[in-house]
Amino acid sequence: MTSSTILVPLDGTPESNAALPLARTLAKAMGAPVTLLRVMTHADREATRDATSNLHDIARELAGSGISVDSTVRSGRAADEILEEVRQRAPSLVVMRTHGRAGLERAILGSVAEQVLSRCPAPVVLMRPGERRITGIHKLLVPVDGSPGGAVALGMAIGVARSTGAAIKLVQICQPLAMQTALAFDYSGLGYYDPDWDDATLASAQAYVDALVKQLGDTGLAVEGHVSIAPAVAAAIVELAEHDSADLVVMSTRALTGPARTLLGSVSNAVVRTAPCPVLLVHRAEPSSESPNADNPTPSA
Repeated sequence: MTSSTILVPLDGTPESNAALPLARTLAKAMGAPVTLLRVMTHADREATRDATSNLHDIARELAGSGISVDSTVRSGRAADEILEEVRQRAPSLVVMRTHGRAGLERAILGSVAEQVLSRCPAPVVLMRPGERRITGIHKLLVPVDGSPGGAVALGMAIGVARSTGAAIKLVQICQPLAMQTALAFDYSGLGYYDPDWDDATLASAQAYVDALVKQLGDTGLAVEGHVSIAPAVAAAIVELAEHDSADLVVMSTRALTGPARTLLGSVSNAVVRTAPCPVLLVHRAEPSSESPNADNPTPSA
């Protein structure tokens, strides 16, 4: 990964400061400076002065860890100003805390985080309330599905692994073909369903993951693979992250469906909302239909 800055938006609350230990860990591993950003909305001169002083205090504390830190205060709408800072600095990562609270079956990321994620060209690491404190990156969980978006996320994960020395676990979760058909055609039943079709899907996914494990392992990375079938892709990813005590999940926000018919793009928000660890999301626009080899990318090691 490049050593360009890690941007950390803060809002003056202890909750947003929870992103600082992870930002420090990533900065030390990547040899990257950190920029602290505070956006003031309708603030007077005294409030702005207090915010500036607070950021300077935080910057001094982080600098004690041996990393380079600067800070800036902007005025305006939070998401717009964060994105403008991204445009000007071109950071390698944006690390921020979400403010969503999980409901019985749903949660919200918080409007600022959602707006930043949807429009930010840089990868974004999101932390939700209640996650454990991350002081080291040792295990990466990387969902793959053979899609362009999945390949971009894998490339990012490779960079993180090389910077931190973390091991990578490649994960491909396949949905049962019966569910795929019902989702695609809004049809709850099949005239005929052969379980062997799912076995073939699993075999194809296993071959793909095994090839990636070998390819990346040959470059010196510590890599393992996992393939399974489950009706809920996001829940299966989160369960694995919990079981493996993953420090970071790395995935795309716009992955296309791949040969094993996973739906990474549609589940990324669900993973962020329920994962036990931070999630690094690589925002990727869907390519046009004219793009060559759009459905069969080969990630670079």
